[in-house]
Amino acid sequence: MSKLSYHQILVGRFMSGMSGLDEMFGELYEAGCAPDEALGPELLARARKHNYIPAPAEADYAAALLREYRTYCEQRGRGCACQTDYGTWRGIPREQIPWFPTLYEDLCDDCGKCVDFCPEKVFAFREDNQDVYVASPLKCQVGCNQCARVCPQKAISFPPPTMLQTLLGG
Repeated sequence: MSKLSYHQILVGRFMSGMSGLDEMFGELYEAGCAPDEALGPELLARARKHNYIPAPAEADYAAALLREYRTYCEQRGRGCACQTDYGTWRGIPREQIPWFPTLYEDLCDDCGKCVDFCPEKVFAFREDNQDVYVASPLKCQVGCNQCARVCPQKAISFPPPTMLQTLLGG
């Protein structure tokens, strides 16, 4: 059996590592499955073959998988057959590094200072242009936490920097 793909995806407010998404999305795309809401149960069932999905979080996982499949379909439609390559940090694939901001919605006043500040476009406004959210957590530069310092409400946090030392084995 060949090794399955591995990706971190944003599920609700948290990142979750998932195996086999490239393979699953490729099969669905080749079968002509449209990325619409009705596909949610199918995505969950297929994802469960290689991943643990807790029952209380099914709705969040279904929404995240559908969002990722839509992105996959858009990329395939443009001729790109792969997921986004986030590169590596000190030889470690970016998707395996748990370094990204956590935005505490109960503290955030949606001022948008983080959206304006971050050159990597990690933050964005939701489609209704009201709420700030972490749109692209894996675009966050490993070790950078400057957006947390810019936030007047202290609504952004990061893992402790010692986590990176541990990751490097030091």
